[in-house]
Amino acid sequence: MKVLDLRNALIIGGTALAWACGTATMPHQAETGTAEAGRRIDVRRYGAKGDGKTDDSKAIQAALDSASTGDTVYVPKGTYRVRTIRLVANVHLVADGLLKQPQDLAGQFTVEKQHSDAPLFRAHRISNVYLSFRAETVNEAVYASQCRNLTIADSHLVGDSTNSRSFAGILWYDCSACKVTGTAVTRYGSARTSPKTYLRGTAIRVLSSNGVTIAGNELSYNGENGIFIHDSGDVEIDGNRIHHNGMSGIQIAFNAAERVNNYRVTNNRLEYNAADAVDINNRAHGEVMAINALIAGNYSRQNGFVNGESTPDGSGIATLIGISDVILSGNRAFGNNRPAVYMEGCGTLIANRNVTDGEFELVGQWDDVQLQHNVFRALRLLANARGKVLDMRANEVGQLMLPNGIRIDSLRMLENQIKSGPVNINMEGYLKFEGNRLTSNHDAGALLLVNVQGASLLGNHVTNRKNAAITVRNTASRVTIDSNVVTSGGAWLHDLGAPGITIKRNRVHEHAEVKEQ
Repeated sequence: MKVLDLRNALIIGGTALAWACGTATMPHQAETGTAEAGRRIDVRRYGAKGDGKTDDSKAIQAALDSASTGDTVYVPKGTYRVRTIRLVANVHLVADGLLKQPQDLAGQFTVEKQHSDAPLFRAHRISNVYLSFRAETVNEAVYASQCRNLTIADSHLVGDSTNSRSFAGILWYDCSACKVTGTAVTRYGSARTSPKTYLRGTAIRVLSSNGVTIAGNELSYNGENGIFIHDSGDVEIDGNRIHHNGMSGIQIAFNAAERVNNYRVTNNRLEYNAADAVDINNRAHGEVMAINALIAGNYSRQNGFVNGESTPDGSGIATLIGISDVILSGNRAFGNNRPAVYMEGCGTLIANRNVTDGEFELVGQWDDVQLQHNVFRALRLLANARGKVLDMRANEVGQLMLPNGIRIDSLRMLENQIKSGPVNINMEGYLKFEGNRLTSNHDAGALLLVNVQGASLLGNHVTNRKNAAITVRNTASRVTIDSNVVTSGGAWLHDLGAPGITIKRNRVHEHAEVKEQ
């Protein structure tokens, strides 16, 4: 076996490190109740040749079938032609040799048939199995259903890059407590060539499962997603490098609300995927679902392109649709095609300490969106935006793009640095604009209050050297302008007859003159 790097050894709890050093301790020893490690069974004892010509399927299967609880079947160096092997409960397999499927087994993914009849390894209703192997397959390398405690570690899996409708490299269905760690999964499906169409073939596909860990892997050059999760919960996706895939790096979708909760998408590197870095999409379900997700510490770059052309997708941090209870924290995203964060029809979302050259975009309805200590190019709301609370605190943002006619019951902008005005407020709801630094060099001014039900402008630094800094229309009600520092190229305030306006204790710089207002 190849020597593991320290990161992968730590990820699988030290056991892989022991194997790399030649010891015989297996990861499921304690669970199988054996006092010591089981036997090591060499497949050559059962007639396996490893010459690249002989069909070694029966020999490897015979070695597995002869094993007892805790035993490990060992495949030494060589090339082993293999069709399909059925795994055995409590029996492990480690291969230094290359397992290679013949081309005549190749099948094609369809919506009606999402798994093949001839995976390299088939597992059904078994538990406590550890796999570490190298393979070139034309269908799935591993297809497991209704299994528990299966681990694939320190493996290298290569698919069929000529198959535009490829099955996944690894498929978990209705499984629990399963892991993929320290493994490379590549070339499952043809490379995407058009920004308008995509092809099948996913590195890791998880369906209707619970308690899945995908950590420390490299998932690249697959036809569709790096990771696809559907109707599954308690999923950890950590420390993976996911790049050059034909759709999103990580996609999570669902229909059954009772299965969907607890996602940890952390410390991944997502680059050059043809769609979003992370896509969690619940548009079809019809109601907002609380999923308790943490998306943190990820780095993304150049997602959303095919051969230099933009695709319809490509968010840098995440696309979030129809979900709630999500935290986006400490992510970094640069050079991606679409907004860094796209939020549509969501409930409660918190984004803090993210850094990106992209935009944050809000679409449709939401309950409570909190943006704190982020650095991003712009906040963009579409005209159909309807929110209960939008709370922005201590962000560094280039521009606020708030179209006419939106509704935000409570818009709170506190202690932000807004680099480019004007900020146009024409909405139903209440505005709290306090402690911000707003700079504008626009003829329209820096801050325009067209329509609000009430507004507090308190303790801001507002600068516009071309024209009036603040304009308040007569359709804006109950506006208080208090203790601001305003620098203006003309009259610092245009009050166009706003009802109930209060102006006090402001410090104004007009044409290099300082006035108290």
